[in-house]
Amino acid sequence: METVQKGSFTLKQIFQENWEGFLLAHKTLITWYMAYNVWKVMNCREPDGLGFATFACPDHPCEIRTVPRTCKSRFCSVCAKIQSDKWVADINQSFPNCPYFHITFTVPSQFRELLFEKRELLNAVFLACTETLISFCKEQGFLPAITAVLHTFGSDLKRHVHIHIIMSAGGLKLNAKAERYTRYEERKKQDPRAKMKKVSVLTENPEWISYPRSKVPYKMLRKRYQALLIKHLKEQIRKNSNSDNPDEDLRILSGPILGKAFFDDLKKEYKNGFYVHISKERTDLKQTAAYIGRYARRPPISELRIKDYTGDYITYEFKDYNNNGSKVLHTLETIRFIKRLVRHIPPHYFNVIRHYGLLANRVKSIYNKITDKLLGKMRHIKAVKNWRERQTEYKGEDPLLCKICQKTMVFVSNHLPIPLAAIKSKLQFVFS
Repeated sequence: METVQKGSFTLKQIFQENWEGFLLAHKTLITWYMAYNVWKVMNCREPDGLGFATFACPDHPCEIRTVPRTCKSRFCSVCAKIQSDKWVADINQSFPNCPYFHITFTVPSQFRELLFEKRELLNAVFLACTETLISFCKEQGFLPAITAVLHTFGSDLKRHVHIHIIMSAGGLKLNAKAERYTRYEERKKQDPRAKMKKVSVLTENPEWISYPRSKVPYKMLRKRYQALLIKHLKEQIRKNSNSDNPDEDLRILSGPILGKAFFDDLKKEYKNGFYVHISKERTDLKQTAAYIGRYARRPPISELRIKDYTGDYITYEFKDYNNNGSKVLHTLETIRFIKRLVRHIPPHYFNVIRHYGLLANRVKSIYNKITDKLLGKMRHIKAVKNWRERQTEYKGEDPLLCKICQKTMVFVSNHLPIPLAAIKSKLQFVFS
């Protein structure tokens, strides 16, 4: 095939030129939500795809402007950049004004294929990571603010399931210290009905408790994370096996012989627990949030890392952490590149970003008022520009001002070639 001119290559272009060929070879690997995301990316800002909105001057109807509709998919490089910037601004406004830790929980390689094939088990990873931290913090007598973000890929696009967590270096004081997790587990073995005593945040005379990195018991967290991950995976596997429509692959792991042997072998191999990394205390939340959001709200690969595209082959750059993080060029057949890419599209409505502790949705507004009084508000970050503001900045003129009278144009109509609901239903049928 003739070489495409070197320059800026987009995922949209790669999908448009190769998606049909990819489906011919790998349709059975694709779910409807993967196909739905790719369709949106290919049709983003396309008049005959997602359509457009029409604006006109109220005094000069002949002066019109069409604004293309965007896909807002995390796999669209253009839309995802805007969503990522908005998320960074939002978290800066909601997070307590205090130092924080950046903590990474990694899933052992033995689980990675299982978690990719059975995506519902990813909920167990979230539960294990956050319960590890919150249970420890409650034992110290405070409730922290936590934001957890799931990443399923490494720099080379291979399977690498891990969770990034931003946790406040301290939290609001509780009315008592919680029972130690290990002690509670021992009680529960003796009495399965045993429950842990509930503790709550002091709201009448609130107090902020700071907790430095030097006090965090790294080895204990590794062991607790290991125990909780295995526990929650077992629970979800057992729940699936007892359902009306059990997964035969998971039923094998729920068995008393094979399942027990699998998890026992993991404990023997990882005697010190599963991998957990805790950063030093940091204060620049925007920088860390931007790093994490770059992958949670954007495609697994930046288009700047795509160095060459010939149609049949793609060469991209990644950091080889087995070689001191040096940058390496890797060439793949385009079909294999797409295969690596789309497997990281999360299930529809699956939240890859979740909030816990002081940031849990049901209590966030209450605790935000308390932390703002105790710690002061976070430094204000400018709101993300909307389409009109971005176009004005880029082109040097307001796209929605009438060129004749300088009045602001008003919305007239939407052109929707195919409703998204119809696309979704069609793809659900095709890939069921």
